[in-house]
Amino acid sequence: MPPTTPDPLALVEAAYRQHYETAAVRASVSFVGVEPIEILRYEQQVEQGDAVVTDYLSLGMSRYPMTEASAAVVDSVTAPRGELLLSVLDRPDDVWRKLAVLAAAPAVESAVYRVGARIDLGEPWCGGSRCTGAVVVDGPLLPIAVTGMSDIAVFRLLPATAVELAWARVHGTQALLDRWRGLGTEVRDLRRDSIPLT
Repeated sequence: MPPTTPDPLALVEAAYRQHYETAAVRASVSFVGVEPIEILRYEQQVEQGDAVVTDYLSLGMSRYPMTEASAAVVDSVTAPRGELLLSVLDRPDDVWRKLAVLAAAPAVESAVYRVGARIDLGEPWCGGSRCTGAVVVDGPLLPIAVTGMSDIAVFRLLPATAVELAWARVHGTQALLDRWRGLGTEVRDLRRDSIPLT
């Protein structure tokens, strides 16, 4: 009998459970021609105060390798795979839908996510949000090993305003991350103003 092919999504979900040590609230979004993308929601209290931090994680993006549209051959063994994590204050409406669209983009639009990349949604993450995109960084979960394919990275998206994304296109993603860090910016706050960039 041939060896059983591991289910990457089962391994990803197991890694989520181990990291958060609690059950998730989940929703599923379907796209034409693409298998459904699930979004798992985990909530946790902020270290101080009554605010809640909500982590939204995709489950389904890693079914397929991320490959540029111009690639002549798709190497399903070595091509990168990933899932997305968005951490925000409170529980804003519709954020999970935007994350599902981004998670479907590798299959629909041949998007490839890498650390340091910038994403422009072209619209706010939610009502009242000044953030209209994100910067891709390493997430808190270690890459998930799957036999027969590349490890699955869980990329974290740091919400950014249109002004910050425009500045980062000129000065680089790292420069924006350094500015945020130096100012102690609460990047999980979708309703925050742009930081001073002059």
